[in-house]
Amino acid sequence: MPRKYIRKTTWGKTPLEEMESAASEVKEGKKSIRAAARERNIDKSSLLRFIKKKKTGEEKRILTDEMEEELAKHLKQLTEQFRGLPPVKCCQLAFEYAERNNISVPANWTKVQSAGRLGFLVCRHLSVRTPEATSLGRATAFNKTTVGEFFDNLAAVMDR
Repeated sequence: MPRKYIRKTTWGKTPLEEMESAASEVKEGKKSIRAAARERNIDKSSLLRFIKKKKTGEEKRILTDEMEEELAKHLKQLTEQFRGLPPVKCCQLAFEYAERNNISVPANWTKVQSAGRLGFLVCRHLSVRTPEATSLGRATAFNKTTVGEFFDNLAAVMDR
């Protein structure tokens, strides 16, 4: 009989509306963090983290969905052409893309001439790693003709 995991905590199960209302009460000074968390049965550390996140504005996005999609498409195209970029170069490309489209970027981006963490890569299901070198012979040999020949030979061997 397969095992069935039963969750023992309620961390991360609080609805967003509940967190928002608790955070607004704390912000307005009506209640302390501890009191608001206890009243709504929310972990106080989670509530504190949520409030800090809202204060720092981590939810602010630099690039729109269309821009992120275009950038992701370009990164995929580079990979298909055996010219994948390492993570650092992807961040620099995102900064350059924002700069050329006259998008205001955070000061730390301008300082290092590179974007920060690229969260859109996760959303677009992209895994950016330092690419391995592909020899010229291997890249040019991978074409329709040679692949077709390989499968023809494979079929002949399998028939034998």
